[in-house]
Amino acid sequence: MATKTNIGLVAYAKAQLGRPYWYGCFGQKGTSALLTSKARQYPALYTAGRVANARKQYGVKVHDCVGLIKGYLWSDNAEDLTPTYNAAQDKSANGMYNACKERGTLATMPDLAGVLVFMNGHVGVYIGGGYVIEARGFSSGVVKTKLAGRGWTKWGKCPYITYTAKATVEKETTSSTKKPTANKTTASKKADKFLPERGYFKKGDVSANVGKIATFMRKTFPSYTSEKALGNTYGDNLIKAVKEFQKRTGLEADGYFGKLTLAALEKHGFEY
Repeated sequence: MATKTNIGLVAYAKAQLGRPYWYGCFGQKGTSALLTSKARQYPALYTAGRVANARKQYGVKVHDCVGLIKGYLWSDNAEDLTPTYNAAQDKSANGMYNACKERGTLATMPDLAGVLVFMNGHVGVYIGGGYVIEARGFSSGVVKTKLAGRGWTKWGKCPYITYTAKATVEKETTSSTKKPTANKTTASKKADKFLPERGYFKKGDVSANVGKIATFMRKTFPSYTSEKALGNTYGDNLIKAVKEFQKRTGLEADGYFGKLTLAALEKHGFEY
C-alpha cells in the first residue's frame, strides 16, 4: 500500500462527499449483509428509520466520522471497496485525538490541509481554505462544512500519515460555466456530447441524458432525491436534488448541471 500523506487524505475525503454515513464503517461497500451486521452490533443507533433509509444506499462506500480517516488509511485508493482492517489503527474519534503526537486547541491549529479537527466524540478532515469534510451523521452523510462556528475545539496531526510542510490545496472552482480550453481532452469532448449545446442543463430541458442523471441521483443519493425527480425532464424536483449535491461537493448550488457537476457526479460512479 502506498505511503499515506495529508494530501492523499484530503483527496480521499473529497471523493466521499455526498456518500452515506453508517456508524461503525470505514469505507466498505454498503450491502445488506454489512447493514445487518452493524444493526446487530449497534441496535440503539440503527433505528428502524435509519435502517430503512440505509437499504436505499447499497453499492457505495460508507463511513462514520473516524471511519473516514480509517477508510483512507486502509484502502488502496478512493474507490477501493474492500479496505484492509488494521487493529493497531482502529481508534474512536477521541482515541484518534489521544494518538496524535502533535495536537492542541483550535486557536493553535496550523493552516495545513489534512490536519484532523475534533469535538468530543467527533472528528473531521480540514481541507484548507477554512473548510472541513466530515461524515456528519445518518441524516447528513459526508459533507463539506466551514471550520468556523461548527464547534470544533481541538486539532491533531494523524499519527499514521506523513505531512508535507506546505500542502498544496487545489483551489475549488464554483462556477459551472467555466470556459473550455482550446485543446479539449477526450473527457471534455465526451461531456460536450452529453450536455446540451449551451454546456449545461437548465429548468425545462427534456433529454434522455437528463433521465440518466435522475435515475443515478435517485439510486445513489436517495436521501435527497425524490421519486418525483425521475423522468427525462430537468424539473424542480431534480433541480432541488442537484442543488443539494452541488452544495455537498463544494460547487455553487445554482441548480445548473454543467461540466463541473458532471465531473463531480462521475467521482461517485456515474457513467455516460
